[in-house]
Amino acid sequence: MMNVKRNIWILLATSSLLGSLTARADHVVNVAGLVNLADYQAALLVITDSPPEASFLMTTRKWVTEGQDFDDLYVTAKPAHIEIRGIDFTNNIVRARENGTATFYAPPTTNEMGAFTGQGLSLFNAAFDDVLDIYGNLKGRTLLVHPQIVRPTATLFTAATNRTEVIDILGKAVRERGAAIIADGEQFEWIVPAGATNLVLPQAIPVRLPAGTSTNSVDTLLPKGGVDFNSAELPQLMAVYQALTARKWSQDKPLPAAGTFNFHNQTPLTKMETLHAFDVLLAWHGIKVVPVNDTSFKLVPLAAGD
Repeated sequence: MMNVKRNIWILLATSSLLGSLTARADHVVNVAGLVNLADYQAALLVITDSPPEASFLMTTRKWVTEGQDFDDLYVTAKPAHIEIRGIDFTNNIVRARENGTATFYAPPTTNEMGAFTGQGLSLFNAAFDDVLDIYGNLKGRTLLVHPQIVRPTATLFTAATNRTEVIDILGKAVRERGAAIIADGEQFEWIVPAGATNLVLPQAIPVRLPAGTSTNSVDTLLPKGGVDFNSAELPQLMAVYQALTARKWSQDKPLPAAGTFNFHNQTPLTKMETLHAFDVLLAWHGIKVVPVNDTSFKLVPLAAGD
């Protein structure tokens, strides 16, 4: 059961929330981060589903904003539809509704947000990807993260209320953890190991659509968060690639093991931009797309100098 500050319990005692809390041992939602700026407010939720509510133990980390709604699909009997009704930065809680029932989420322990003043940024033992996500959200960039990047945790507290200052603080935290940030056009930034010498440079990967793709598709936006790969296998990535190009992946020769892919678009993307992002990720795994004909493509090892 979540431990909550005494003043939160006093607040809830006079609220209609008290009789309708829905926290369960097999479906727990905690607050792990808060951002309260003049022009941007968000909270980091950590959603843990375990049997018998879920088929297996699954933890989902998600930045949310007021008015947002989404489904927790790991609840097996019935997906939990979560609506974010408000973020209380004074008491460090997020008010929500789960399948129409009012509830609230709080930090798992009373001291996790103890240094948060109600303004600025608070992250307690956050995953490195959480830091990258809020950095991308605030800066308006989709981040392409190199597969060899180290992902240490981060605890950050700052009372800065200016978006630019918080972006600078997050960027510094990323660099202090052994990463470099490289701009790639107006839409992307790369997060790569500092000092890496074997990177494919941005200018070596053209933003393009394979021939035959309709002009209308160039302007079609992939919504923010429309692709969310977490340790996805190559066939999962290529399934999206096929859908974007309306071409079939036709592999005539086996490929070396490609590892897994992580990708989350923090900004809306056109199909062309999404394909560019995938081309970068594939290149970092040593492979590239080559057209076979007007209806198919294949993957080949990336040659030295490509």
